[in-house]
Amino acid sequence: MTSNLVSPTPATTPAAVAERPARSAGSRLLPVAGGALIAGSLLYVAGMATSPPQASMANADYIAALARDEGRTALSAMLLHYGNLALALAWLAAPALVRGRRGSATTITGALLSAIGLVSVTGLVLFDYWTGAIGRELDPATALALFEDVSGSAAVGVAGTLTLFGLLGPLVVIAGLARAGVTSWWLFAPAVAALGLSASMPFNPLPFAAFALVGAVPAVVIGLRMIQRHRAETATA
Repeated sequence: MTSNLVSPTPATTPAAVAERPARSAGSRLLPVAGGALIAGSLLYVAGMATSPPQASMANADYIAALARDEGRTALSAMLLHYGNLALALAWLAAPALVRGRRGSATTITGALLSAIGLVSVTGLVLFDYWTGAIGRELDPATALALFEDVSGSAAVGVAGTLTLFGLLGPLVVIAGLARAGVTSWWLFAPAVAALGLSASMPFNPLPFAAFALVGAVPAVVIGLRMIQRHRAETATA
């Protein structure tokens, strides 16, 4: 006698059904990370735009700039702190975009470098509150001596060196994703242009905010790709 029951297809077997929640739970991180890449980039641009202008790159002028406007210093430091923090965490999700081994190791390496470097930046940015305070509460000579004593310590030097990973890491991620075919190699252009322009002139809030906006293009593109990947996986689940 012919059975009226239909044999389960591979997609509806108990094993396949059991696997779905695990895949869905992992994929939910992608839109969160993608949104964090975009939001973190915009917060960073805003933080640069609101940074107090300084007369020169000398330490004394830096202290005076942060001490001059407590509210602006606090706003800029907060935007930069949380912008870098969002970027640091979001870059860790970049390897999830890679399917297969090609470009995987490079992307993972870049993600780790980005996270370490940008988290180090978030810590150093909090020094702006302290620097502004000593500039307001102490005479200029004492404030300068104290600032140079702290900034010249070995521990701060290590943290400052690690921040360089925050510049290098995203470039390595871009290389890994491009090698994996996830994104195009042209994303190097705005990233390198922003770094080159920033290194070519003394700090000035609005121009540097513009450079940061150019440099944010790769992060925004990769963030959108994370969101698109999540939508595609959800549609085919």
